[in-house]
Amino acid sequence: MIRSQKIILIVVAAVLVASAGVFGIVVFVTWGDYEYSDTFYYKPGSPSLIEVLNIECDTATINIKYNKTPTDFYAKIDLDLKVSGAYVEGKSYSDFFKPYLWDNTTNSPVTFDIDNKPSTWFIFGLSHRSTLNVTLRTDVIYEIDASSATGAIIMDVPEGSTLDKITLHTSTGSVRLNSALNTTFQDEVRLSTSTGSVKTYATKTSFTKGLITSTSTGSLTLNFTSCIFGDDLSGVVSTGSITLKSYNMKYTQDCDWDIETSTGSINAEILQFNEMGANVNCSLISSTGNIDILYKDDQINVGARFTSSTSTGSISYTDTNPTGFHQVGNSFTSLDYSTGLSKYRISLIISTGNIVVDAESA
Repeated sequence: MIRSQKIILIVVAAVLVASAGVFGIVVFVTWGDYEYSDTFYYKPGSPSLIEVLNIECDTATINIKYNKTPTDFYAKIDLDLKVSGAYVEGKSYSDFFKPYLWDNTTNSPVTFDIDNKPSTWFIFGLSHRSTLNVTLRTDVIYEIDASSATGAIIMDVPEGSTLDKITLHTSTGSVRLNSALNTTFQDEVRLSTSTGSVKTYATKTSFTKGLITSTSTGSLTLNFTSCIFGDDLSGVVSTGSITLKSYNMKYTQDCDWDIETSTGSINAEILQFNEMGANVNCSLISSTGNIDILYKDDQINVGARFTSSTSTGSISYTDTNPTGFHQVGNSFTSLDYSTGLSKYRISLIISTGNIVVDAESA
């Protein structure tokens, strides 16, 4: 009886080994790459004052840039797809992707949409490397709504451009907006991701209707140099750090800054060496983490007040110019605050962590 059981076990083991060998050979033979590329153009019959462009994809990096030489098209989309893995050899476009939607039959709005097919019939996961390179014209005003489920979105706006409403969103991936000199956003700008980083670098850019940024898990970077804000600034993170750098900003009306993270630190630099034009009410909030602020101004018409609170942690104020600020309890106020034509009113709130403010005022 025992001898029979041993024989059965040996036979089963041999079958398993043989099956594994055959399976390995099949995987090796069918392992491969599938590549696809195409180019799509948008040329409206009757151009609109604002051209609306919608881009949606499941898995792709979206690069939005502008033409360097004159073009007759209003938008060009270069699509490059690559799928790698087992059982890919010999497959076609329809095995991996749903039919793409390119709705440019007449005029704006224009929609490009490409989605993956479910790949549950694959034993091994597939590697998707897809890219959408979108080229726009510098003499056209666009409203853009771009989203990617998995991938990055990068938008580079050249000097002297005018845009309308901009919405860039990824579920898993990074979002980055680079805005050059003398760019104007006529409407609201929204940048968001669920898991990943959001970064904004803007120089001499007008955010007429404000900027809203957010990420659930990741970092947030807001970097502004000589920009103009006509509305509020929002930066919200659930888990991650926030870096805010504000250099010589101007405001066309009183604005609110809402900078908040649940778990993470906030580092901010506010340097104001010109007239502001309006007031800023700023809230920097963190549940668990540290808040570090560097503030400087050399304008007698610009004042600043910091008000801080923490449940578990410390509050530290340092006047780098000993005659610029005075402290009363948890309030730190510049001596020219009451006479200043424009003011930064900054509220710092943290549940668990430390608040450090280094400030200097004329």
